[in-house]
Amino acid sequence: MGRRRRHPRFLESGVLLVDKPAGPTSHDVVELLRRRFQPAKLGHAGTLDPFATGLLVLAFNQATRLVDLLGLGGKTYAATLALGQAFDTGDPTGQETATAPLPLLNEDQVSAALQTMEGERMQAPPAFSAAKHQGRPLYAYARAGQEVRKPPRPITVYQARLVSLRPGEIDFVMRCSRGTYLRSLAQDLAKSLGSVGHLKSLRRLGSEPFALDQAVELDEALDWSGQEMVMRLLPLDQALERCGLPAVTLDDDLSWQLRQGRILPRQALAQEGQAPAADGQAFRVLDPAGALVAVLRWLAPGMRRQGREYESIRVFPEPSGESSAEEASASALGAE
Repeated sequence: MGRRRRHPRFLESGVLLVDKPAGPTSHDVVELLRRRFQPAKLGHAGTLDPFATGLLVLAFNQATRLVDLLGLGGKTYAATLALGQAFDTGDPTGQETATAPLPLLNEDQVSAALQTMEGERMQAPPAFSAAKHQGRPLYAYARAGQEVRKPPRPITVYQARLVSLRPGEIDFVMRCSRGTYLRSLAQDLAKSLGSVGHLKSLRRLGSEPFALDQAVELDEALDWSGQEMVMRLLPLDQALERCGLPAVTLDDDLSWQLRQGRILPRQALAQEGQAPAADGQAFRVLDPAGALVAVLRWLAPGMRRQGREYESIRVFPEPSGESSAEEASASALGAE
């Protein structure tokens, strides 16, 4: 690994896919890259537990305002359930709470148990999770010995498939909706098989539409120059397009008005021949050069008011031409 030096302030906006190693929190990964490249803003879409590995979607600068849209898709995980021992955290990092004999299982039994988990259900965030209560994560209360219960929320398990079965261990792949806690589902699976258990390992393979095979290892990213980071960032408009956001292209005058905060009539944003967005759906607005002007969302009928049929999720300033390019180049090339 080469010597790492701090970069000048990093100005580019976009999405970086990182393969998070076991150990650091998702926040730790953000802080390492923040100290390295000094972006104005840096965030992530979808927390991974410290013991977990795999795909972490990072948003640089202007992309941070859109992390909710970038993280809306379904998640796919490869997991190993260890039977016979339960921990308060649901993973090996906690304190043991129960033990049970190992059941004698065959593949048909386990596959059937996994299949019963598919579909919609309600799930409450576990005590040791990053879900917030009064601005603090639940794990902070749990570590202080305080019990805080959050109401259950709807989740969906789209697919749960057995990969392999060994004495006391079950490898499986699960595709589920955003906000699903696999540690809790693993405990439910162990109970349905007549035992207790915990997640021995967890690896995120995908956060639709992004996949782990498109990600870079954290140490490799930390060794990049600024120019290498610029080249590897997925441009924000491309990332949003992959997320399924339709686009409408406006002329220069309407683009300027939107950037200045003017409220445009619906007919200006619902032009003939362009894919319309449904009520409640976010969509991209582009200028004639293809630059991202804004991300808007049509309001549902009951939320509209006179002269305002959409909400602005993010409006982007007009590219400043050569000065912007020179500034970005200076940021990218400032450290080798």
